[in-house]
Amino acid sequence: MMESTWIFKLVGAVFILIGLVLAAAPELVSNKPVPSDIFKAVERRIWWGLFIGIGILLQFHYQISPWQLTLSATLSSLLVGLLVARLIGIVLDGSVAKQWLNVGIELILLVPLIWWYSKISNELGI
Repeated sequence: MMESTWIFKLVGAVFILIGLVLAAAPELVSNKPVPSDIFKAVERRIWWGLFIGIGILLQFHYQISPWQLTLSATLSSLLVGLLVARLIGIVLDGSVAKQWLNVGIELILLVPLIWWYSKISNELGI
C-alpha cells in the first residue's frame, strides 16, 4: 500500500500542477480570444479546476469503499478545485459581483460536503 500511496500522491501533484498552469494560462491549449466580458474571461479558467480537484482527491483519498466517503471526498475535492480556479480567474481577469456570488455558493455547497466526509470518517474511525 505504501508504494501505491506514493504513486497516487505523485499523479495527484501532476494533476494539481497541470490544473494550476492551465487555469492561469488557458491560452496554452486554446487559441480562442480572451472574452472582453470579465465574467466570461474568468469562466474560461474554471474547468481547469477539475484537474486541481482530481489532484487534491488523489493526495488524500485512496479507497473506493465505503462509497459515501468516496463520493463526499470526490465532490469536495472537485468543488475546491473549481473554487481555486475561479479565484485564479478573479485575480488575473478582474472581479465582478456575479463571480463573488459563485464563490459564495461554492463555499456554501462545500460546508455540508466536508461535514459529510468528516461524519463518515469519524463513524468509521478513519
